[in-house]
Amino acid sequence: MANLIDSEAHFQSRALEVGMSDGVRQSLRDGGVRTMSHLAFAIGQPNQPLTNDEVGAFLRTLLSREATLQEVALIKRITFEAQTDLVAFLRQGVEQQDDTLPKKIPFAERQTRMDALKTRLTGVAIKGELEPAHVVLERACQMYDQNIIKYLEPSVCISRTYEIQGSKQTRELAFEKGTIVLKNQDEKLSTVTDSELKLHFAFTRRAIALEFARIMSFDQRNEWETFLVEALHRESPPGYNKPSLAQVIQCDRAAWARLASTVHSVKQLIDGRFPVGEALLALRADPNITLYLAPVAKPVQIERPRDFPRPGPYGQQSEKGKGKKGKERGKGKGKGGAPPMPRQLIGKWHKTPQGEPLCFAYNTVDGCPNSTTVKPGERCSRGWHLCMEPKCQAKHSLTEHKH
Repeated sequence: MANLIDSEAHFQSRALEVGMSDGVRQSLRDGGVRTMSHLAFAIGQPNQPLTNDEVGAFLRTLLSREATLQEVALIKRITFEAQTDLVAFLRQGVEQQDDTLPKKIPFAERQTRMDALKTRLTGVAIKGELEPAHVVLERACQMYDQNIIKYLEPSVCISRTYEIQGSKQTRELAFEKGTIVLKNQDEKLSTVTDSELKLHFAFTRRAIALEFARIMSFDQRNEWETFLVEALHRESPPGYNKPSLAQVIQCDRAAWARLASTVHSVKQLIDGRFPVGEALLALRADPNITLYLAPVAKPVQIERPRDFPRPGPYGQQSEKGKGKKGKERGKGKGKGGAPPMPRQLIGKWHKTPQGEPLCFAYNTVDGCPNSTTVKPGERCSRGWHLCMEPKCQAKHSLTEHKH
């Protein structure tokens, strides 16, 4: 539970900040008053004024002595704060809210949980590239609070260091309580997962966030990642290529989509087991999931005869190739020549004026599989998402180019 009213760490932090003594805080803890929600109903109830007699009687029972005036004042203050937070929390759950925005985790709660994780995961240094960003922790806790499985794409599991360096705020229009308002929105950051090491870091940060939210254990994550990575190094049959990183991410996405339909609760059981982790590891034997990691057949390349004239962009014989011998026509295929391109892209630009590659898949009808995370004008592992029409290079696909 990552909200203010149910966080024991936040309650102890606020009690210490207002100046409550260690003896009173320990007596509250021993009496079962450990969170703001407990204290909100320990003395009276919300929306009713507190009297000194009620607070004095409560402290007399708790401390077995008469309370001082300072102790009474501090208990009245923090009780009023607890009741106010509780009413605001209940009202927020009833009124229409934007569920896409995760709630902020209290500082004391986040620090307490992270310290516990660092103590328990002795073999993992949770710092630098392995420390998940606050927004990743908040998304995992949002999954726990709503009790709904949502897929955390590896590319959105950024590090805390990257979040500090790249976080920016933009003002966007939002629909709230039946009206359109202008709100500050944090820019959605993403990280690159085009190498096995970067993907490993992203998986590790996601695993730490899921254990932080008490959805899945870190050991279960290790078994799942081992299952995915082993497919990259498994020997493939003749005529087939080994699975790619894109297939690994597709397999991971398909597995979490299956979990959404098979797991009814993401919360940890009373006996300590994690139903999400157990169901995820069971999918290693599901043929519909393992199919994503199958080797892919190598494309068959047809060798073109030497004396066959190379067609131009529209199928006609190129003017430069007419009347030249095979050796002369073959010049230019090396360093500066165009790579193999789909038939629908022949004659289009394959790189930017600066020499950067363009994404072929983005300019085709089928589209690039990375378009869900890479916006037009940005670069994926295949190249820039720009138009391949000569001298265009705009932030749209060739299929959207207006001739």
